[in-house]
Amino acid sequence: MAGKVSSVEEPVTTATKKVPAHETPGFFSWILPALKKPRVIKTWIRCCVALAASLILMVSNRTLDSMGQAGFFGTIVAVMLPPSIALSLFLLAAITLVLGMCMGWAWGVAAMAAGLSVRSEALLAQQQQRAQASLVDGIPQALQFQEFIFHGYFLDPRSSAVYGVFLFIGTFAFGVLRAYIPKFALVSIFGSIVLDVMCSYGPLFPMSYYTLAKIFIIPTSYYVAIAIASLVLVFPVSLNHVWITSFQNDFLQPLSKILDYQTKALESRPSDHATWTQLTSLSQAARQKLLASTHGLLGQIGVVDLEFSVGRLGPGDLKRVSQELKSIVFRASALYSFLEFVNRSNTTHTAQDEAEPIADDKTGYWDRYTILQKELWQHEIKHGHGFDSLVPILAESSSELRAACRAAIAGLTEWFQDCNSGRWTGLFSKYNKVKGDQRHAVLVQQLAAVQRELEHYREVQRIRVIEPFEKFFDPVTGKRLKKNNPSDTTEMFTARSLYICLVFSFSLDAFAQRLAQVMSLIIDLDGKRPKPRIWAPSGFGKLGRKIMSRREIDHQVVPLAIGTSHDPTSFENHREDSNDEDEYEKVQVIPDDGCTRKNPDALPPTSAFGRFFLILGKILKFFKSPQGIFGLRHAVVSIALWVPFVCSTTVWFYYGNRGVWGLIMAQAGLAVYAGDQVAGYVIRVTGTIAGLLIGMAAWYIGAGHGPGNPYGITVCTAPFFLARIAAPPQQLALWIMTGVTLVFVVGFSWIDEHLPVLSNAGVGVSIGWKRALLVIIGFTAGFIVMLFPRPTSSRTLVRRTLAATAGELGVVLAVEVEALLAEEARAREGHYEKVTFVGAHSGQKVSPKEQRVRRIGQRALDVATRLQELAPSLKTGKFEPHLSGIWPHAKYAALLDTQMKILSALMLFIGAFTHLDTRWCSILVHQTPFLNPNLLSDIFSNLSILSYALMGARPLPPGLPRLRDRIVYHERMNPVSGSCRRPSYAGPNKPDLDDVADKIDGSSLGFLEMSLDVLKDGELPAHATALVALSSIITLVDEMTAIIRDLCGEMTFQGFVQFQRDFLGKEEKAIGDTPI
Repeated sequence: MAGKVSSVEEPVTTATKKVPAHETPGFFSWILPALKKPRVIKTWIRCCVALAASLILMVSNRTLDSMGQAGFFGTIVAVMLPPSIALSLFLLAAITLVLGMCMGWAWGVAAMAAGLSVRSEALLAQQQQRAQASLVDGIPQALQFQEFIFHGYFLDPRSSAVYGVFLFIGTFAFGVLRAYIPKFALVSIFGSIVLDVMCSYGPLFPMSYYTLAKIFIIPTSYYVAIAIASLVLVFPVSLNHVWITSFQNDFLQPLSKILDYQTKALESRPSDHATWTQLTSLSQAARQKLLASTHGLLGQIGVVDLEFSVGRLGPGDLKRVSQELKSIVFRASALYSFLEFVNRSNTTHTAQDEAEPIADDKTGYWDRYTILQKELWQHEIKHGHGFDSLVPILAESSSELRAACRAAIAGLTEWFQDCNSGRWTGLFSKYNKVKGDQRHAVLVQQLAAVQRELEHYREVQRIRVIEPFEKFFDPVTGKRLKKNNPSDTTEMFTARSLYICLVFSFSLDAFAQRLAQVMSLIIDLDGKRPKPRIWAPSGFGKLGRKIMSRREIDHQVVPLAIGTSHDPTSFENHREDSNDEDEYEKVQVIPDDGCTRKNPDALPPTSAFGRFFLILGKILKFFKSPQGIFGLRHAVVSIALWVPFVCSTTVWFYYGNRGVWGLIMAQAGLAVYAGDQVAGYVIRVTGTIAGLLIGMAAWYIGAGHGPGNPYGITVCTAPFFLARIAAPPQQLALWIMTGVTLVFVVGFSWIDEHLPVLSNAGVGVSIGWKRALLVIIGFTAGFIVMLFPRPTSSRTLVRRTLAATAGELGVVLAVEVEALLAEEARAREGHYEKVTFVGAHSGQKVSPKEQRVRRIGQRALDVATRLQELAPSLKTGKFEPHLSGIWPHAKYAALLDTQMKILSALMLFIGAFTHLDTRWCSILVHQTPFLNPNLLSDIFSNLSILSYALMGARPLPPGLPRLRDRIVYHERMNPVSGSCRRPSYAGPNKPDLDDVADKIDGSSLGFLEMSLDVLKDGELPAHATALVALSSIITLVDEMTAIIRDLCGEMTFQGFVQFQRDFLGKEEKAIGDTPI
């Protein structure tokens, strides 16, 4: 029977459910949408202009002579960092890039100075005599000495050793920087490239050559100047414009889609499981996009005040809008939750009908929750108040409010589009007051429509869903009717489907209310900002803090970032960076939550000597961290591929075949985690092959049979940029590698044909296969160092991150309960009131309740971001070698999905808490079993056990309690609510419906006596939402327990199952014999 119980739980998880095929995007599905967007076309043209200008500098003999043998490097930078972003963001990226090159140059100069200082004068004199003796008459001596240098005539072992030490330290530092601060990936990549050149070619020179790095720095400087000019002159765009565009496309559109999916779901029957499953999946995808866009928008808003811009909205206005993003996201997630609850109920009952589970042989007790759910479901269908009966009422009663909200979102989209259009023309043209007044009037009308329909919904339409239940109550007194005889069940009242429908009522109400507040903000901005103006930057005073901030800005700014800015397997001491310098409140009147972790093996140091060893211990511990190991690998592979440069027998071969690029590819191919690195190899090799084919085609088409046609080369190379700027982020590395290889083939071919070089690597196919070989050599070296001392597994990262988020979900729930108890304490003191939230930047005093809600919201958003960031590792983990067996990817995907659902339920609960007054908070605490301290202890204990078991890959303890049964048990044993009575399930008998009819999942609704007045109370939807959310959390924690039990196993000992079965029977018999 245990297998049957598992089969009931499995369908509930939708992690492996796929969106219908017509919704799955193809690999090239981005092309047509990109071509239809004017902004993408303009950006493409700008990037093509910048690339063409870089290529023109390369094919021009005068500029090519000034750039040298690496004249194509500026074009490579153009591929990696095209001018496809706002000017301010590009300047930040260019600053980091140039900063990295200067750091590599400075460290390389220091290496050269140190290397020259240890050179042996006697050995140098011998080498010079040998060179003089090898001179050939009739050939310029300078050219011959240059060849002697690259044949290793002047190598000195002591100098080479110094260069090696500097290279090791420098590449280690750049590797750690790249792993710890992904925002500085460009610093690490380009700093390592310059350092590689300085330390690879430096030992060959017998004299100082501190300007060696100019072969890369000059082409880069040329390109940066070109890119800045193109951003200013060719379809200029500001970050202000980019932010508003992203807000329209990536925030308002998914928000509108969620409402559309709600409408489609309400227009269908919940019994149509396929339709509801599809709509739930689509709504979930829209919600995920909403969360991702919120994270991106909040990252960009911190630097929006670093530029000059022209438009109606200034940086401060956009920050005011950004403060509303989290609130909208939480309320949109609540709308999605209704679809999820209905879909879960459908899936659960379908599975129950198919499996018919009765008992769990593994634990030996009856599955109380499953039996209870099945009986209530059948009862609801029998008496006509199931979902198929209630959802049509919801659809009809909420249609006008949903239409008003949809129109308001469309109005917001149109208003922001108007703000983004005619920026320059509006600046110089006369303000059209009539058009402005009409625009303002439309916003006012839309706001009035939302407020009017919301008020009508609260007063009239909301209670229509109660109408099917009015027959269960006395029309005069409003009290529930009693049964005429024990066998009569026609007057039974079951509340689960009703309460889930009330979740929709509450969610729509809260969403509409928040949308009205956003509309009020927009109306205020529309009145204050009637026409465009020039906005000066105001954030340069905090530029350093913003650059050093670990918050992500834009994936286009740092295209090859790896690693994370925090330890993904721990939430200790982690706080998401503030959006900007503006905080909600200046003074906190509530204490910070959290605790200090203590070391059970050592007390805090009390002396300077002890503190020194504490710091030393942290430094040594760092080298065992994934970032420290990555830095060591970065340094080791650099030394391994650098050694042929300082060996006289291999240096000429290495130089002639451009071996330094193999070193660069080895460094670029490394990743912190093995799965990411192997997946990156697959992508980069694919990109290399594509780049070679396209590059050789571009060369031969442009050059024909001659030494190269500058016009043909430029024209054939530039159009590739559409894929680079318009493809989705997951394809970014592929197209970057394709573009870099393309430019490498074309650039080297041109230089070898038009610039005198000591060693000609060939053109077209000749340079192409050598480039492929260098990539293979670099990746092979990177793969070898990945294996030692052991691979840093992406699979371990996934497991430990999910363990950390499981524990953090318990912390979020604890903080929510703490906030609820604080309001209940105010109720005991006689403060029966509903706290009004004043919102951000209102200038009013913020209540402790609002401060707690904001803090909880930030923690919930942190967990959501952490789970979303884990998705790529969940995919790349499949690329790791199966050295220990097949990785259970599906189970980890299901676990990730379950945790996202728990987080959604936590967001729903805190949203309901914000609307409850102190009296209803007291009801929720004292008259429902969900806040029973014993049950809370069970929940927190289970979450903690699950977190530690998954973190350490340890089996679960035997007999871990099923929370769904514990809540029913605590309900039966709750003397406060007067519900201590005979249990409904003594063995396989059916439950007594009179005992559970007015409950949700077998738990009290919070009322000693249900009445019609209670059902019509305006606070009931929020109360019902809180109960459904708590019930969902308990169910989902049980599902997470089942998944982790399958992953980690469970300890057991002989006789425990039979003992538990016997004890449960005695316990229930004792409760049943107790007089009431």
